[in-house]
Amino acid sequence: MERISRARHNALQEGIVRLSVRYICAVGAVLLATVPASISPAGAALPILNPVTIWIPPEWHTGGAYTAIQSAPDGRVYLGTTVYNGFARFAVLPPSGQAFQLIAEMASATGEKTPGPYAQAKIHTKPAVAPDGKVYFGTKSGKPADEERWQANYPGGHLLVYDPQGGRVTDLGIIKPRQSIIAVGVDPQRNLAYALTDPEVHLVVYDPRSRTFADRGAIGVHPPTRYLVVLANGDVYHRAGADAFNRYQASSGRIERLPLQISGRGTYEVPYAVAASPDGARFHGVGEHTGQVYTFVPGERSITVHLHGAAVAEGQALPATHYTMTAAPDGNIYYTATYNRGAALYLLRLRTSTGTPEVVGQVGPLPALPPGYPYRTTDRLMVQGSTAGPDGTLYVMLAYPLRVLVFPRLARP
Repeated sequence: MERISRARHNALQEGIVRLSVRYICAVGAVLLATVPASISPAGAALPILNPVTIWIPPEWHTGGAYTAIQSAPDGRVYLGTTVYNGFARFAVLPPSGQAFQLIAEMASATGEKTPGPYAQAKIHTKPAVAPDGKVYFGTKSGKPADEERWQANYPGGHLLVYDPQGGRVTDLGIIKPRQSIIAVGVDPQRNLAYALTDPEVHLVVYDPRSRTFADRGAIGVHPPTRYLVVLANGDVYHRAGADAFNRYQASSGRIERLPLQISGRGTYEVPYAVAASPDGARFHGVGEHTGQVYTFVPGERSITVHLHGAAVAEGQALPATHYTMTAAPDGNIYYTATYNRGAALYLLRLRTSTGTPEVVGQVGPLPALPPGYPYRTTDRLMVQGSTAGPDGTLYVMLAYPLRVLVFPRLARP
C-alpha cells in the first residue's frame, strides 16, 4: 500500500469492523465532464474531471487494494484485493460494465483454508495479460515480508493464471517457500511468466510448457517495487539503487547491472512507479515526491535517462505524491499527483512524442461513502494503481475506501 507509517497502517487495520450481511456495490453515475486535449494555457483554469466511481463490495476486502489493477486488450479490467487475516479476491470489470464480478477467492484457488497471519491475504501484483489472453497474478502475505517471525511460518506466495475463455483459475503453485510475490510480468515472445519475490527480490521464470519454475537470482535490492517493467523483447527491468537498473536479458537468461547515463534538465529521484512505453523499446518513470518524469532508453551496457522536468498544477506546491503510472492507447503515459497531503488529486501525462509533462486536469469532488460502509477511511486520497483500456478509458484505484475512478475515453487513440 502507499508508504504510510506502520503505526498508521496498523491503526487502519485495527479499525476495521466486519459485517456479516452482504453489501451491494454502489456506482456513482457521474459522467466525465470534459476531456482536454492538452494543458490549459497559463493562467486559465484547469479542466475539472468528474469520473464515474465504482465501489468494490466490502466482503471482498478489508478496506484496500494495492497496485493490482490491469486492463486487457478485450476491454476487461482485472483487480486484486487485500483481506487482512483472510484471503484476497480476484475480480473483473466487464467491458463497459458498472460493477466488478468475482472470479476467485484465494482460499479456494490455492487450497489453503486457514485464516490468520499466514493466509494468502493480498494480491499486490498488477495482473499480467499474456498474448493468448491468459492473466497471471500472484499472492502475498498480509504481514511485513521482511520480518522473519512472519515469513518463517508463511507457506509462500502462489502464482496463478486465469483463462477467460474457460472462466477458470489455475494454481501454478508456490514459486519459492516463505517468499511473497509482489509483481508479475509476461515475456510476449517466449510465452513465459515472470514473478518477483519479496523480500529476496528474486526473479522467477515460469514456463507453462514444462510447468517448471527457474529462479534467476536477485534482480533488485530490498525493498522491491510492485512495478516490474517487461519490454517487447522479453527483457525485464527493476531498479537497483540510486544509479542503476538491473536487467534480466531474456535471450541469455542473465541478470546484469546497467548504470544510468543521465541527460537533460532537472533532478533524478529514484522512481517507484514505472511503465513500459507503448513502443515496447523503452520505459518511463516518475519521482514519487518531486514529480520529475523520465524516459529510460536501454543500451548494451548502460541506460540513458532523459529528464523531462515536472508538471505542477497551478496553485499547488511540491512535494506531492506520484505513486502510479500507466501507458495509454494515445501513445502517452498517464500518472497521478496528490497535493496537500492527499487533499487534491490531479491527472498528468507525459507526451512521449515531445517529452513534455503536463497537467490534464483536477479530479472534482467524489461521491460520499455508500450508506453503511463498514471500514474506517483515511482523511486523504490514497491512489494505489492505474491502467488504461483499449478505448482510452483510464482507471484509477483508490484505497481506504476502496473504489475505482473511471475516466471514459480520456486517453482515446
